[in-house]
Amino acid sequence: MAVELNGTGESHAKSLISAGKVDKTSSWSMSADDENAILGTDNWTTYSSWHLGIDRSAADKTKARYRYPFGKAGKVYRSALTAIRQRAGQQDATAIFESAGRLLDSIDGTSKSAEPECEFKGALFEYKFVETDAATTKGTFEGYASVFNREDRTGDLIIPGAFKQTLREYDQAGTMPKMLLNHGGLGGFLSSPSPEDLLPIGKWSSISEDSRGLPVKGRLINLDTESGKRIYGAMKENALDGLSMGYQAKDFVRGVNQNEPRRTLKQIHLIEVSPVTFPMQGAASISSVKSAIGGFPDLKTAERLLRDAAGFSKSEATAFIARVVSFGRSDSAPDGEMKQAVEALNRRAILLRR
Repeated sequence: MAVELNGTGESHAKSLISAGKVDKTSSWSMSADDENAILGTDNWTTYSSWHLGIDRSAADKTKARYRYPFGKAGKVYRSALTAIRQRAGQQDATAIFESAGRLLDSIDGTSKSAEPECEFKGALFEYKFVETDAATTKGTFEGYASVFNREDRTGDLIIPGAFKQTLREYDQAGTMPKMLLNHGGLGGFLSSPSPEDLLPIGKWSSISEDSRGLPVKGRLINLDTESGKRIYGAMKENALDGLSMGYQAKDFVRGVNQNEPRRTLKQIHLIEVSPVTFPMQGAASISSVKSAIGGFPDLKTAERLLRDAAGFSKSEATAFIARVVSFGRSDSAPDGEMKQAVEALNRRAILLRR
């Protein structure tokens, strides 16, 4: 008899993930000692709840009856679910394969049962200003916002055709994604974005797909203002040299083997495309920000960088540094506070350069 999906195990895994009891980084192994620790003094109900598969042809109250363990020591292991996907796929255990995929989606915040959150993906911006004659408006620039078939630092890879649907929708509506600076601020970590933060700094005039990626063309606006002059000057000097997309992953395939991308993105909905001082990366963490802040001679220097280079207000820069430093005063922050900060920084990561 084929191994069936163990509903008890799936429900237990869901409850652990909802409670944040997940190990996202450790490699997976399950030793005999680990199994015995779960079993305790003949507690087969508990033992069953740590497995996604059940083999009803095996004798009751035996380890052979329960298959595909997904965690131990009170936590679901992401690497265990990845291993389950690979093994279940090889053994045609479709229900278990799909269950592990749903659990991975829950861990990564990409469950298709709800509208996906806005994600950010960025890199150094390959662009140039196009101001060769009087007919071309000052501040016009072009470049590539994304390149196909290149795995990024988060393990994602975008394939040709991923933007076709969203570009078609914008074309039919006669609109374009917004052009903001640094995604309009850090809203949700320090405070909600102010109306000024969300004011576009320019307009995209052309976004399309070609064989290489996503070529974009746009122009900066309000160049006669102090803010416009600063942005234009920073881009001309290649100091503002990052680009980051705010998007929703509408369709993707999750890799199951070690040599495969974490996700192959097949359809993306663009929300906005922003020139950024520090390209947004989903893998950023509090430790990387703490390390970068600590790399400056003093906190005043760090504050000045955030204000002058990243466009923070004085109060935002001061509050951000104080928040980061507070995490450094002890080995750990309160669980709720740390979780909130990590989630915010993972969405709006700032990679501070030393």
